[in-house]
Amino acid sequence: MQMGGPIHSAINSIREALQAKPSAVDANAFRSVMRQLAGCVTVISTEDAGSLYGFTATAVCSVCAEPPTILIAVNRTARTHPHIDRKGAYAVNILADGQKHIAEHFAGKQDNQFDTVEHTIGAMGVPLITGAAAHLECNVEQKISIGTHTLFVGQVIGSGVDALKPLIYHDAKYGLVSHI
Repeated sequence: MQMGGPIHSAINSIREALQAKPSAVDANAFRSVMRQLAGCVTVISTEDAGSLYGFTATAVCSVCAEPPTILIAVNRTARTHPHIDRKGAYAVNILADGQKHIAEHFAGKQDNQFDTVEHTIGAMGVPLITGAAAHLECNVEQKISIGTHTLFVGQVIGSGVDALKPLIYHDAKYGLVSHI
């Protein structure tokens, strides 16, 4: 049997196609898909050298319950990134459905963001937003650099929950949760 010719060439082409890694999805297409993933709106907060920092985020994920562990994805260009890195601690403030104005406030670039937002200071020395649906205080256990972001894996050392509905973000719009 002859191993050359058009059939052998076609088989090799199919084999190569099956073994090839798929090309990466375009960044804009990826963002479009991810906008369909509804998520709770949070403010990630920390303290560093006596100043308070925070930013609005939806990139928060539960990792495991034993020990209670979560992760947050923070762009390395975000102003809060170096402060979380130095402090080694952060809070995830899960905003309530009436706190859209707080989400928009922390999405901005102004300094001293906590000056106009009611908050307390938690056990880890990080700010906890008053009236949030829930909060988690975390000690950074691991940092993983991926692309433009750092994943800060945090062991939960404190938490609080209120009976409020969380604020949701979907397709670039804020919304509310109705009982499912």
